[in-house]
Amino acid sequence: MKLFLAFYYLLLALIHILVAPILFVLSFKDKYKESIKKRFFIPTFIDSNLDIIWIHACSFGEVKALKCIIDSIPLNANEKILLTTTTQTGYKQAIKTFENIFVCYLPFETFVPLFVKNLNIKTLVLFEAELWLMPLVCAKKKYAKTILLNARISDNSYKNYLRFAFFYNILFKYVDKILCQQDIDKERLELLGGKNIEVFGNVKLAEKPKITKQYQKPNTDLWVVASTHKKGNISEEVIILDEILKAIQTLSNKPKIAFAPRHPERFKEVKEILSKILNQQNYNLEISSQIGINNAIQEQFSLIDTLGELNNLYAISSVVILGGSFIDKIGGHNPIEASFFGTKLISGPYIFNQYKLFEYIENYTICDINNLSEILKNTNNLPNTKIIHTIEIDKIIKIIKEH
Repeated sequence: MKLFLAFYYLLLALIHILVAPILFVLSFKDKYKESIKKRFFIPTFIDSNLDIIWIHACSFGEVKALKCIIDSIPLNANEKILLTTTTQTGYKQAIKTFENIFVCYLPFETFVPLFVKNLNIKTLVLFEAELWLMPLVCAKKKYAKTILLNARISDNSYKNYLRFAFFYNILFKYVDKILCQQDIDKERLELLGGKNIEVFGNVKLAEKPKITKQYQKPNTDLWVVASTHKKGNISEEVIILDEILKAIQTLSNKPKIAFAPRHPERFKEVKEILSKILNQQNYNLEISSQIGINNAIQEQFSLIDTLGELNNLYAISSVVILGGSFIDKIGGHNPIEASFFGTKLISGPYIFNQYKLFEYIENYTICDINNLSEILKNTNNLPNTKIIHTIEIDKIIKIIKEH
């Protein structure tokens, strides 16, 4: 085992050296300009005398899902929570959401031993598919309890896991407890070497969406096109807009349409492509950062180019068209938030990463992109979605706190 770990660490170091020029170039892109640079540095702001509960989540959605758990963990005077992320959106959401915990980027794995050297780690929690070997190894060397929370292995990724089954058999030796989402996840994790696995459900069900700002509902229906993506040369905003334009031509009471792309680095691109299409149809695209969200959503078409507003918009929307699902290979997005507000939820068919969450709601509509316009012509006939299952987090807290 020691020989393998030494080989793994040296291989990582070599890879980081080889890809350094690529990382340097990527660091100038908006999506990575902060995260890549900071993952090369070792944060030193954590008091070495504190007992650390270390929680790692990758991105924006995972950080949001962890809020109800982090807020519920009772801490004694000598305990502190450390939350690490890997993406800029995840980091910004963490800073925005939490006040009394440590937040920083997870260093690249070659730097993790230095990162944890002076930390008194009591528990390490990895979220969903964040399977990093070096944090687990370093945590176990400090006799910490290690937990994989909300674990899942999608149909699309399972083959890749099997290709590296030898690696995962070693990695799971360093995981003490696994709470997974469904039975199929347990079966797959066991085949990969996972132990002490319990089917617990999806932690995202424990999150109760909150409204942070009250916006004025337009004088007609508001349709929110949420969490859209681009894959290859296909932009979901474009193909969804095409279907919307077909639909509203037949409607006497035209709805207001608000686009909220998933990734902020695409805001400028989406603004340009939507403006071009809409101008050709004699429509304007209003930008929320320029005139404010309240003003923007009163207009026919708007672009919401700020993060953290979806719940506020869901609360006053009639229809939500959930992106990440009309183009293959993305896997869909969490439908729970929109369902919490009882909207009429429409999703594309490519939801392979979200099947379990869709089982927890009812009255949603699934359609492919070619049928979307027909669905939108008759939204009055669509039912309102609702959540039919919830999850308790007391057991998760107990597992995290037990040493």
